[in-house]
Amino acid sequence: MKKRLITAIVLLAIFIPLIIIGGMYFEIALAILSTLAFKEMLDLIEKEKKIPFFVKIISYISVIVLTLCAEAFLPCVSLIILLFFIPLIFIKNDTYTFLDSLELSALVLFLGTLFYNLYFIRNSSLETFIYIVLITTLTDTFAYIGGKLIGKNKLLPRVSPNKTIEGSLIGTIFGTIIPSIYYLYEINQGMNLLIIILITVILSIFGQLGDLLFSSVKRRYNIKDYSNILPGHGGILDRLDSILIVSTVYIIIRALFL
Repeated sequence: MKKRLITAIVLLAIFIPLIIIGGMYFEIALAILSTLAFKEMLDLIEKEKKIPFFVKIISYISVIVLTLCAEAFLPCVSLIILLFFIPLIFIKNDTYTFLDSLELSALVLFLGTLFYNLYFIRNSSLETFIYIVLITTLTDTFAYIGGKLIGKNKLLPRVSPNKTIEGSLIGTIFGTIIPSIYYLYEINQGMNLLIIILITVILSIFGQLGDLLFSSVKRRYNIKDYSNILPGHGGILDRLDSILIVSTVYIIIRALFL
């Protein structure tokens, strides 16, 4: 617990100023995070099959480009897909197959898009970024506290043995009330209260689904954490899984309804 707390304090001391300042410094931090997150996933793939070195280089560059490509997002996607199929011309089938190219391109697009959504939200509005962080942080924190205090019924033991239905409900409640109040005071005071509560509930639930999604991948590869880069917390994806999904769902909701 002490190691976990120290790591959390150090991370907050580093990333809070970067988030507030934004711009180039935030972009560099996000590029580093997306690269490390992709490495965590790539390491899992390489447990079963070795990926050619220069294909891995293409992968890392593609994740960074996709994370920060801004207005050129769709052209970047098209180019990245193409880049993963070109090596099929030059590499023997048993070393790098068509299925390998599909798997890697899908993984790059998946993670690159998720991190791009964080980049997009921060560039659009610091207040909205804080709203997203509040949802994920409060949902996760109070789900943990609620589960410890009154949790009796397992939520999905096959995927995440420690999560409980009671904890999930408490996390959703606190992950909705406080962020909703923040949204109404700092982002849009004219927003209908019931609508923003409904949206925040949806985002809180999707944050928990995102956590379960990434946990299911860990169960598939029989690992506890994606890496040990953050002492007491695991890997980058262990910490950012919820916020990556919530930011994506928020962008969709905003585009359709707000």
